[in-house]
Amino acid sequence: MRKPLAILLSLLMLASCTVTETLDISAEGPGSSTADIHVEQFFIDVLYDFAEFLPEGNESIMDSAIEDFEAQLAALPSITSASAEKTGENQYTLSFDYSDVASFLADFGVTEQSLFTITDDSFTFNLDIGNYPELKTVVPFLADPNFEVYGPEYNQGMSEADYLEMISFLLGEEGPDAISNGKVTILLDVPGTIADVQNAEAIDDDTVSFSFPIIQFLLLSEPIGFSVSWN
Repeated sequence: MRKPLAILLSLLMLASCTVTETLDISAEGPGSSTADIHVEQFFIDVLYDFAEFLPEGNESIMDSAIEDFEAQLAALPSITSASAEKTGENQYTLSFDYSDVASFLADFGVTEQSLFTITDDSFTFNLDIGNYPELKTVVPFLADPNFEVYGPEYNQGMSEADYLEMISFLLGEEGPDAISNGKVTILLDVPGTIADVQNAEAIDDDTVSFSFPIIQFLLLSEPIGFSVSWN
């Protein structure tokens, strides 16, 4: 896949998905992550408009992209297992287990970070325009110049209406609604009984649900974050 198309695919994956991420975390020791991904058909159609740039093959563009992501994860030293499954039309489940958080971050060259803090009885996630460069270290395609023009660093101060007008010019009139409907939901399983939650919802004794719209990430005009503590 040529690089510009790979970046477009990354943008569409980010902006057109409903993603539910289930994390099982601890301050030390192994953890796991499962992402349930649903991609809007509109963006699949956009990708096929670029099919002439792709090598010939029998797999769909999305199937191939998910398989490539699985292979990249499996190649990391900290990953003990990785699997991807197609669960429906434009729907996928991607799961992986890692040895420990520090090793997982080290695989991406991250030695110090402020995105999240994990202790024996708490977890805090905070993303803002100040620490966004740290996220680019963990998610390399965010740092690619072909993607950066769509990200928050290039669009500081832009209104949501102006951003969606830009997307309409790029992807057509269906693009803004598809992006506006995209969201990420993080389900965090904690190793104890939840005692306190900030900016999220406890859905049972040991699981927190945190959601935010994709457009909020693309503009990052205000911080995205939550915290939870447990006994």
